[in-house]
Amino acid sequence: MTLTDAQRDVVNADGNFLLLACPGSGKTRAAAARVTKIARTRVKVAACSYTNVGAERIASMLEQPLGPEHFVGTVHMLLLRYVVYPFAYLAGAQRGPELRHGEWPTLTIYGDHKQRIALDAFRFDPAGNVVLADQPRSVKGTPEEILASVEDEVRARKRGFFTKAGVLSADDAMWVALSLLRGHVQLARAVAGRFDEMLIDEAQDTSELQLACIAELKKAGTLRSLVLIGDLEQSIFSFQGASAAGCRALAEDHDLDQLTLNENHRCSQKICDAAAHFCAREKPDTAVGETSECEIDPELALYPPQDPEQAVHLFRSRLDEHQIAVEDAAVLARRHTMVEALAGTVIKVEIQERPERVARIAVALAEGTLTRTDMRYAERTVARCAFGDAVEIEDLDHDDRTNLRTAAYEFLSHLPALTGDLRGWITGAKEALHASASLLVNKPATAAGLLLKSKAEHQDTAADAVFTPLARDLIPQTVHSIKGEDRDAVMMVVRKPHGADPTRQFELFDAIASGAEIGKEAEEERRITFVALTRARRYCLVALPDTPRGREVAAACSGLGFIRI
Repeated sequence: MTLTDAQRDVVNADGNFLLLACPGSGKTRAAAARVTKIARTRVKVAACSYTNVGAERIASMLEQPLGPEHFVGTVHMLLLRYVVYPFAYLAGAQRGPELRHGEWPTLTIYGDHKQRIALDAFRFDPAGNVVLADQPRSVKGTPEEILASVEDEVRARKRGFFTKAGVLSADDAMWVALSLLRGHVQLARAVAGRFDEMLIDEAQDTSELQLACIAELKKAGTLRSLVLIGDLEQSIFSFQGASAAGCRALAEDHDLDQLTLNENHRCSQKICDAAAHFCAREKPDTAVGETSECEIDPELALYPPQDPEQAVHLFRSRLDEHQIAVEDAAVLARRHTMVEALAGTVIKVEIQERPERVARIAVALAEGTLTRTDMRYAERTVARCAFGDAVEIEDLDHDDRTNLRTAAYEFLSHLPALTGDLRGWITGAKEALHASASLLVNKPATAAGLLLKSKAEHQDTAADAVFTPLARDLIPQTVHSIKGEDRDAVMMVVRKPHGADPTRQFELFDAIASGAEIGKEAEEERRITFVALTRARRYCLVALPDTPRGREVAAACSGLGFIRI
């Protein structure tokens, strides 16, 4: 593989360094070349990335397969293989251990059975504090208020699952790994001593628990070299525990040297210049690739906030104007709700969450895309109808669980087709739910009509118009889902400000356009926008809501390198 001089410096560096690499810099190519070189010299290496995709990308770029003395995979798998699985008994596990994905019991919040959170929505931070990682919209209050209500129960139930059955969530497995490494110095020395160098790609996305584990391995004294590779300006997974500050602190605590790759082989210089306003670096990255001299200006447009799909139509016309194929373009939004609106799946009429979700499952069933999550929701809906609020699925014995699963299949198989009006569809779904619940009990505890409610105005709405998304070749997606990929063109749609929207996305554009200082609470929002813009090779478009304030921000953005269309 051909490397630039800067990439070759990464390959040949002595070790113990932090590589800060801009988007499109070829950092993974350089990392793979380094792993190949040092493995040839009988240096044992663990090459890790945060995701399976990232680890597979490193493996695919290696010039030759590595022997069993090396490791290529995720940080998570490395810690499972060498710490958690063989030594969980030291932390009190009587069986296993094994990871459980989904189907965790729920906890009642504030003593209200209508407000529940699954046990695996809580995790530990490196200090051992309980953190609420995922708060359902149905549960009210701040994370602090929720934790005050259930923290003791969270600790007790997690401990019980682990010690008695060896069952862990993916997050808790990392907490167990950290506890073992901290509590057993010889174990940390032995694991660290398996390798001469540990290389972590996408280090900015590594969770704080994993960073703490890596710190313990380095501190053990038997790991000769630690190499961290990433871009702190692309750290966007704080909801999974990632920390740009934690990554830098790890490098500083262990006196790692700093190398840089600031040549962008992906984007045009005009995109680099515009994206720089959403980056903490002092100057734009240098575009050097095939598209570096592309003359298409980054553009900015307004869309009617009540009809976000118009932004997609506009983007399509701009792609035609710039002669870019729609197959090599992406429509990006910050949140799934906006993705759904852009895809034409937004609900045009007021409808409660449960009948809406059941209808989505009916669509998935018809299209052959039914997921395990869909099936669990169907089971919980039938259980709620049959047994009421008080019974949790996890509390049922094996026979009752089997019967519930059968009843849920019956429920889904008898859902009506999405034809006719919406009220008629919901009525048919209620009948199917009642019949399925009646397979479990003689008299269902909750009337199906209370779970699947319809309104008189639903009679005037076609069911398929509400639930069946239009087919399109521009499939909207979240910024997080496109991380690590690139396209010829990208449109990022900024959502209209909303009181319940915690992203502050619109406010970020307002602040940057006006030259205001960006506070700490908006730093990740800034990085998310930077990631979105730098997925584009030739052309990027930002769509703002056509409101009085949106027009003001659009006018101010002309100073950021965007052309108003």
